[in-house]
Amino acid sequence: MSKKVFLIILGLSVVVTYGVAMADFVFNITTGKIGMPFGFSSVSLLGSSTDYTKFLLDIAFWFIIIWIIWKALQKMTAKR
Repeated sequence: MSKKVFLIILGLSVVVTYGVAMADFVFNITTGKIGMPFGFSSVSLLGSSTDYTKFLLDIAFWFIIIWIIWKALQKMTAKR
């Protein structure tokens, strides 16, 4: 994996992590935990908190998912 591809996938994984967390917050506000698959942030009436270990795990999870999709798309679009 080249440095350019690594940075693109890392950037996409951070954007997806925040995007999914915002969607989770909007559609599922009653549970208290925000973030998928790991709830890295919690919200209450008086404030919020963030667990940065789970946040990094969430970014790593989305990085792996996007990397697998990237590899699959490369194989599908490769010239034979």
